[in-house]
Amino acid sequence: MVDYQTVSIVFAGLSIGLAAIYYMLNLRYIRRNQELQQETRQAQFFMQTYQSVMTPENQRLHGEVLEWEWTDFDDFSERYYKNPTRKGEWISANITFDILGIMLKENLMDPEILFEMEQSGTRGGTVLWYKFEPIVREMRRRESNPDLLKNFEYYVEEMYKLRRLKGLSMEWSPENVWWFEK
Repeated sequence: MVDYQTVSIVFAGLSIGLAAIYYMLNLRYIRRNQELQQETRQAQFFMQTYQSVMTPENQRLHGEVLEWEWTDFDDFSERYYKNPTRKGEWISANITFDILGIMLKENLMDPEILFEMEQSGTRGGTVLWYKFEPIVREMRRRESNPDLLKNFEYYVEEMYKLRRLKGLSMEWSPENVWWFEK
């Protein structure tokens, strides 16, 4: 015969088991909800970035900056960096990709999304970096600022890694400043 104490122990055990199951289901629901929020934030970041990068003004600016020519760092500095307007244009052209590098480092942006944007024809970051890399490295040295545009460099390295992982070749052509498939 079952006594009252046994029934209450079984009932208490079932209650604890059901509470544990309910708690685990709630944790799964919360975790999935957080993942969806993260995806939504990434999509918002991407759209905001895309909209700022793809404005006609920004595209014109990038095009102009990519057409700049110089013989060495001192020539670059005299022509562009000491000119407040040109310096502002140069910083503006580079800062977008520096910010994207920060977002990549902090896992706020999916590298695959940025890779697709780079490959879809814009390719602004990689082209801009490889054109100005010698200038940036010399600025780092002369200004004792090893962190100058380090996140931009990180961004380009990540794009290069993805390109290599996908089996795509990459060749720099200074004559036309564009990537092309071999």
